[in-house]
Amino acid sequence: MPDQKVLLVTGGSGYLGRHLTATAAKNFRVHTTYHANLAQIIAGIPHKLDITDEVAVAKLIERLAPNAIIHTAAANPGTPEAAMMRINRDGSKNIAAAAAKIGARLVHVSTDAVHSGNNAPYANDAFPSPVNPYGQSKAAAEVAVIQAAPNAAIVRTSLIYGLQEMDRGTAGFAQRLQRGESLALFHDVIRQPVWVDALVEALLKLAFERRDFVGTLNIAGRQILSREAFGRRMLAWWNIGYEKMISSASAAELGVKTPLDLRLDISKGEPLLQMSFPGVDEVLNL
Repeated sequence: MPDQKVLLVTGGSGYLGRHLTATAAKNFRVHTTYHANLAQIIAGIPHKLDITDEVAVAKLIERLAPNAIIHTAAANPGTPEAAMMRINRDGSKNIAAAAAKIGARLVHVSTDAVHSGNNAPYANDAFPSPVNPYGQSKAAAEVAVIQAAPNAAIVRTSLIYGLQEMDRGTAGFAQRLQRGESLALFHDVIRQPVWVDALVEALLKLAFERRDFVGTLNIAGRQILSREAFGRRMLAWWNIGYEKMISSASAAELGVKTPLDLRLDISKGEPLLQMSFPGVDEVLNL
């Protein structure tokens, strides 16, 4: 349809990107970028793009002229620090600058890991206080986005999971167990896992219905769970056995450099977007 709104999703080969493009393609003309995994694109018109290439980013966005851009592309924990900063900070800056130049609505996906975990629950506008390289790169990305595109919406979210495709964290746990490795899950790392379907709905509403919202917004599930409790629920849902190989551990006692309590205040997001952010048990019982 000639009057169909155009959406560009960066990172369409990722877990969130795949779910987002599949849903958005029902109502919008969707373009999506990927860096290396074309085979993992399931919806939208794919475009190979290195988001750290400022010129290439500007050219693509100018050519596609999207009404909105949802920026999900990112380097995950475990990526070398320099590359993670280059992709997450510099790549996000390039996307934001190109979006601002053509007047496209930008929704940037950030993380609860921008916080230290020492002052929960965190308000929507809580100042970042990252304690590890991933959190530092995502906090730097937020700054870069706001400087380049002051009217952008920045979504801070938590562990993303779904029931049609195993999430990245659970898949990693399952692979370790299936290799015969023991698995220690942290009982003192607190998060609010977010159902991918709810996150996708929220991102699309911010992109098209609530374009007036500017700044940071927490979008996470209502239910507060330890990393151990969440991991056990997900492994059980996917019928991954090996219970005897799973133990409980303390990240603090082991000296793991990770935020412990990342509870987010989500009281603003639900009424703003006129939707609910269900907890894990609620989703599992649907």
